[in-house]
Amino acid sequence: MGIIDVNLWQILISLANLLIIFLIVKKFLFKPVQKVMQARQEQVDRIYNDAENDRTAASSMKQEYEARLASAREEADSLVRTAVQTAQRRSDAIVADAASQASHLKKKAEEEIALEKQQMLKGVQSEISDIAVSIASKIVEREVNAKDHDAFVDEFIRNVGEQQ
Repeated sequence: MGIIDVNLWQILISLANLLIIFLIVKKFLFKPVQKVMQARQEQVDRIYNDAENDRTAASSMKQEYEARLASAREEADSLVRTAVQTAQRRSDAIVADAASQASHLKKKAEEEIALEKQQMLKGVQSEISDIAVSIASKIVEREVNAKDHDAFVDEFIRNVGEQQ
């Protein structure tokens, strides 16, 4: 039975060796590994915090961008409305000016027509006066009877027709 023998000193030395290895591993291996794990955890937490901060910043930048885009659209709409109103006002002014010029030209043409009509009437009156004087002088030269009177009137009508 030499194989199953229990040696108390052997067990105590084995336990002491185990305790010493435990303390050495604890001091030189467990604490540094724990420090590395803690550093790694802090690094992961920092990365997550940075990612969260970046996400928050991106979200705020997106909202700011959307606000600026909406503002730019409103400003563009306002500029278009202003340009349309300005163009409408200019169009109305041009139409009013054209209407005023047309009215002025029409009035001027009517005045010129009236003036030419008066000049023509004066010319006709002058010609009629000349003819009347001419007839009167012929009548004075000769004695007038009914036949001569009819002949004078016919001659007057022919002269008026020829002069036109």
